[in-house]
Amino acid sequence: MGKMPKYEMDEVLTKIMRQFWRHGYSATSIRDIENATGLFRGSLYHAFGDKREMFMRALHRYDQLYREDPIKELEKHSSPRQAVLAVFEAAASEVMENGSSDGCLEVNIALELGAHDLEVASILTGAFTGMTEFLHTSIRRGQANGEISTEVDPELTAKSLLGLFLGLRVLSRVSPDESFLESVLGQAEALLPSPA
Repeated sequence: MGKMPKYEMDEVLTKIMRQFWRHGYSATSIRDIENATGLFRGSLYHAFGDKREMFMRALHRYDQLYREDPIKELEKHSSPRQAVLAVFEAAASEVMENGSSDGCLEVNIALELGAHDLEVASILTGAFTGMTEFLHTSIRRGQANGEISTEVDPELTAKSLLGLFLGLRVLSRVSPDESFLESVLGQAEALLPSPA
């Protein structure tokens, strides 16, 4: 197989990412990846390396597509408070409207590998730190423009929101109850009160 064009590489890597996303690292075999991509293992190894390398590249692609790129767009939002709530609404709508129980690849992998794989843990720590920074910055912006009460502690609230979001992602995989999801959205809103 000749050198794969970048757009094809991206398409194949996205298919590999979705395989790991749905089934996890340990439960995904090279045969599964062959079936998901339509490519033979020789071509996959040539283009992406072994299973571990495929996984690491897929994890980075997920982070770009589902955290970095959306955050860049949300940072442009005229309402920082709504930008934060949009993160929760998007996660909840995946379950309520699309019936997805895939959760978040990064959260899934944190539970599967994070405790004993230092390289993966480092990547996930960076992703969760980046999410916290987005929340923290958005709260401060919301306070500056009068949307969010100045009594809110930006640092502590950003950490609380991250914990709430990660909990939403975990529980929506096993218990996608609409009333639960709505209560999480309500709690996120409550953590960002308007000025009195």
